[in-house]
Amino acid sequence: MAPTLARRYIFKLVANLVSVPVYLIMEAILPRALGPQTYGNYSFATSLFQQFSGFLDMGTSTCFYNSLSRRQGEAGLFTFYLYLGLIIGALMLLAGCALLWPAAGRWLMPDVPLYYAPLAALWAFLTWWGRVLRSMNDALGATIPSEMWRALVSAAGVLLLAALFFTGELNTGTLFCQQYLLLGATAMGFWLVSRRHWLHMGIHCQLHIRPGQMRAYGREFFDYSHPLFVQALLSFAMLAAERWLLQWFDGSTQQGFFALSQKVSMACFLFVSAMTPLLMREFSISWGKGDLAAMGGLLSRFAPLLYAIAAYFSCFTVAEGKALVEIFGGSEFLAAILPVQIMALYPLHQAYGQIAGSVFHASGKTKILRNMTAMECLYGLGAAWLLVAPASLYGLGLGATGLAIKTVGVQFISVNIYLWLASRIIPFSFWRNLAHQIVCLLVFLGVAFGCRDISLLLCGAGQHYIWRFLVSGIIYTLAIATLCAALPRFVGMSRQDVKELGIRFGLIRKF
Repeated sequence: MAPTLARRYIFKLVANLVSVPVYLIMEAILPRALGPQTYGNYSFATSLFQQFSGFLDMGTSTCFYNSLSRRQGEAGLFTFYLYLGLIIGALMLLAGCALLWPAAGRWLMPDVPLYYAPLAALWAFLTWWGRVLRSMNDALGATIPSEMWRALVSAAGVLLLAALFFTGELNTGTLFCQQYLLLGATAMGFWLVSRRHWLHMGIHCQLHIRPGQMRAYGREFFDYSHPLFVQALLSFAMLAAERWLLQWFDGSTQQGFFALSQKVSMACFLFVSAMTPLLMREFSISWGKGDLAAMGGLLSRFAPLLYAIAAYFSCFTVAEGKALVEIFGGSEFLAAILPVQIMALYPLHQAYGQIAGSVFHASGKTKILRNMTAMECLYGLGAAWLLVAPASLYGLGLGATGLAIKTVGVQFISVNIYLWLASRIIPFSFWRNLAHQIVCLLVFLGVAFGCRDISLLLCGAGQHYIWRFLVSGIIYTLAIATLCAALPRFVGMSRQDVKELGIRFGLIRKF
């Protein structure tokens, strides 16, 4: 029997839960080992090429995911995309080597050692290709073994990183090598899971593909992705430009502060990201059947719940920003407290954004995404300049704090526009979702700051900040659990949903 959505989500969530402490340990090691400047250089270089991989992707990986979700036995899809992936990889490595030329490298990566460029290009390609293979397993319904392998490799990777740190061998060179081993092992495991799944179905994946089949796939991917060319170009330009502005005006140290705030926000999103690719698969299948009501039901049921889960972590991070910076970065990163608190709110609408975007990808309405990205570039880059540029250039010169404000503010506006546009395609209430965003955030923030103040009264504000942080987290968790049990509407659920959830957890052992 094929795994249910609930079963696949549980295993994906468990894998993410295993990955969270691994991720937190890694991000607590890197800033301390590298320091703000080197950490900022590493983050800027890898971010630049990660955005470049997104541009070269141009939505083709989403097309691959949607097509494979509907035609799971068609192994030729993977063969075609393998060739396309090799072309993308070659272009990325070529761009990395081109930045070794000082005239280009010093302009695009100011104050960053140029040898970072090819290293970051390879890192970005392996990261992108691993994400493609992981989504392929989700499309095939092979989520469970895929996530088990990811959790295992992640744990091994952090052990290797810790060994490098405690032996004093951790630097940018050994860090890139550790990342290559981790990403390569993860991608290989994902491919073996897919191959075993196809063999079980009696399908043999071959590297050879007929010319006629190649042309047919090419037309399919072109029809889906060519409207996204402009979106991909604009997204790359906007995201790369705002990080470049921070690097150019404020240097690597402020880049390191912003990078730390990004990493903390990503830790909050790990719990939510387990569900979004699975929902995209269900959207794609429902759209293929013409069942718009099912798509609307999925969004109405899961979007508020995922927002509330993100709010649980984000609001606690806002309240405990100082303690988290001390844990992750130490005294050298104390200036990053405010950016960390602001960026902690980023995962809230990241969940809504991915779900709303899934509606347009699944329905093939990619022109909407292109037009929205063009509009976002105008007010996004304008806001970035205003908040980051110095006063002499008509800006506020807020550095990492300014870029954090821009990132969260622009996302709030853009995601709710996406959500409103999605409500014109599938049946769900936009205004109810908007009201839930505001009420849930305010209530959870109030609870988080209240629990922080209680922990300060119980434990004091002395040097034992980790113990106080844990006490605050326990009180906060109990308070939120009580609130949700009493008023399940805060997490987008009814009392009947709570009862059904209790029954499901009682049956987890049968999964």
